[in-house]
Amino acid sequence: MSLFHPPAWFPPQLAFLWPLIWVQVLMLRAQIRAAYGRGVIYRWSVTPNLRVYLVRIEWMPGQKKARAILKPAAHASDRLAAACDGRAATPEHLRTLPLNPPLAAANAGRSLALTSSKEKGLHLPLPET
Repeated sequence: MSLFHPPAWFPPQLAFLWPLIWVQVLMLRAQIRAAYGRGVIYRWSVTPNLRVYLVRIEWMPGQKKARAILKPAAHASDRLAAACDGRAATPEHLRTLPLNPPLAAANAGRSLALTSSKEKGLHLPLPET
């Protein structure tokens, strides 16, 4: 297969258009070599409009390390995950409460009037509607 000799499987009625296709094949080969390296076996085809496209890339053993099997996400979105694990059922003002409420020991010796609004729990967001 070269510029003046199309592959054996190429239709003879399109042989006069082979130079136009050959340029696209060279560009495709350059892109594949840049992305995957030399020696990658790939398959290409031609559309009825004489556009060359990549059909598939065949992975050879030892050519690259084996692709890890991708594990699909447990949930499609964070909203769905929140609905499944119960976060969505809990109101927002309860989810943002501090783990340790203001302790009496922390406020010992101070009156409630002198404590900050955060310590009183007034920093909570508005409830969801």
